[in-house]
Amino acid sequence: MNIVYLVFGTKIENYQQAYFSIFTAQLHKNDDDKIIVITDDSSLFGFFEDKIETIVINQDTIRDWEGPHQFFWRVKIKALQLVAQKYPQDSILYLDSDTFFYKNTAVLRTALQSGNQFMHLNEGKLSQLSSKTEKLMWKQMKGKSYGNIIINENVAMWNAGLIGVSQKHFECLELTLQINDAMCADGVTRRLIEQFAFSLGLNQYSELQPADHIVGHYWGNKKQWNDTISLFLRECFMKKYHFDAVVERIKDMELSKIPIRIKESSTQRKLKNLIDKFYTNQRPVYVKK
Repeated sequence: MNIVYLVFGTKIENYQQAYFSIFTAQLHKNDDDKIIVITDDSSLFGFFEDKIETIVINQDTIRDWEGPHQFFWRVKIKALQLVAQKYPQDSILYLDSDTFFYKNTAVLRTALQSGNQFMHLNEGKLSQLSSKTEKLMWKQMKGKSYGNIIINENVAMWNAGLIGVSQKHFECLELTLQINDAMCADGVTRRLIEQFAFSLGLNQYSELQPADHIVGHYWGNKKQWNDTISLFLRECFMKKYHFDAVVERIKDMELSKIPIRIKESSTQRKLKNLIDKFYTNQRPVYVKK
């Protein structure tokens, strides 16, 4: 099984998240599993040496992967196709960088080998979801067909923080790409297109199963996790821990005590935005040249 990450751009937080997720993967994976990072800057992963494989892509490749409609997250689909082409005999377990393993991966590995497919969790039927984006998507797509799949009341939106593709069904990635591009061409609101395309494309080949009992996805509490990870990495690198020592340190962390989602009060968010707008820092002082 190939455990795959896609990390590019300039936000250092994304790379720190990927580091932490890779350490947790190393703790819980099988010895035969390979960790692959697709990135535009392999130098940022030099610490891992031969513990991971890096596949380097450049900005031209990223722009090409965005496709004719220049949809940013289309690159996720193309990245998984690249790994599938390079390793056609190995199932793929893709993870966003803001994830962590907290249980052994054996159950996922065995299920993927048998032809099962995974996404992080089922967020619900698109027709019943409540966010503005999801309501608009349902209004735009209901009754239409994408990749010969009818968007009816029962199609579900799955979270794409984890995507498990069996080596038996790699052709589902091409279907996912076709669905993604058809939605872009149809003018569907873009924020969740690739996520919904994966939900439809993978499920067409094998009924999707959740993997949130193995992997945590803290998209709903990134600030606290980023702070925790930053402190963790500072300690590890300032004390010059080698790779195995960092992985051992993960064992001592009580990851279940840090919430992966926190529902922020809308009033609190509005007050914070108001304060940031009207009470910015004044008269900064700099050192002299």
